[in-house]
Amino acid sequence: MLQQTRVTTVLPYYERFLERFPDVQAVASASESEILEYWAGLGYYRRARHLRSAARKIVHDLGGAFPETPEEIRKLPGVGRYTAAAISSIAFHQPEPVVDGNVRRIIRRLLGIANAPEGFYWQQAQAWLVEDRAADFNQAFMELGALVCVPSRPLCGACPLQSLCATGVHGSAPPARPAAARAQETVEMVMLALESGGRIALTRLPELDFIPGKWGLPLQVLPKGRKPQTAAKSLARSLLGRTPPLHYVRCLRHAITHRRILAHVYRASIGPAIPRFHYGRRFSWVPRATAERLLTSSLFLKGLENR
Repeated sequence: MLQQTRVTTVLPYYERFLERFPDVQAVASASESEILEYWAGLGYYRRARHLRSAARKIVHDLGGAFPETPEEIRKLPGVGRYTAAAISSIAFHQPEPVVDGNVRRIIRRLLGIANAPEGFYWQQAQAWLVEDRAADFNQAFMELGALVCVPSRPLCGACPLQSLCATGVHGSAPPARPAAARAQETVEMVMLALESGGRIALTRLPELDFIPGKWGLPLQVLPKGRKPQTAAKSLARSLLGRTPPLHYVRCLRHAITHRRILAHVYRASIGPAIPRFHYGRRFSWVPRATAERLLTSSLFLKGLENR
């Protein structure tokens, strides 16, 4: 949960998640939709899918025992070098260095350098590592970067390494080249809230990293230049074989990870008979209460609101 997400944001999600899934067996036996339900709001939903896949591998392939070496830990879905090193050193006291953004910043400032290849940071962290206390050393380094050697206005007077630091002793180190900010992508779409006989039209979703869950309201991403009303009518006609009277409800603005979503919601009441869909298994008419339970993303739940 902490990958690309702040601790203050994660804590309530973490506590709620652990209350529902207290151990690896609970995660492994849960459905993907339930895992995503408890993850909804954190973004980067591939992490949640990897978490469930890793739990299933541990339970079904490893007899419920978590691997202890970084090489074995990295074989779990979604686990890279940093995560494997952190787990193996902190949980299993393996002599592995950990390099995250905080550790990189400390190394740059201690040595008075602006930037270095990624391999250099790992080599330097390994050279400084107190091998028989790797867990304490790694956590201390990460905490030092998070609380004292912070990105702006570091608390040099409170730093236990100030006398060893090229930045603290000789002035400022050359500023690191800022990482290129990832441009925010805008995704514009139309969304249909179709109701017939007290049932709501839902569709099975493809795996999307920015919208959680297996079910959603029928939607279509707008090609550049296409009008929402035209796209909504076309989508409804492709599903039902005809175009019911569509009423524009509102434009939902929804931000997830690095995407900004603009969803134009159109509503239609269809009856008296519940129509068949042209695409069979991909779409279903379900009672509203069931729809609200199946819809994991708040984007779709907002689309169902009667306003």
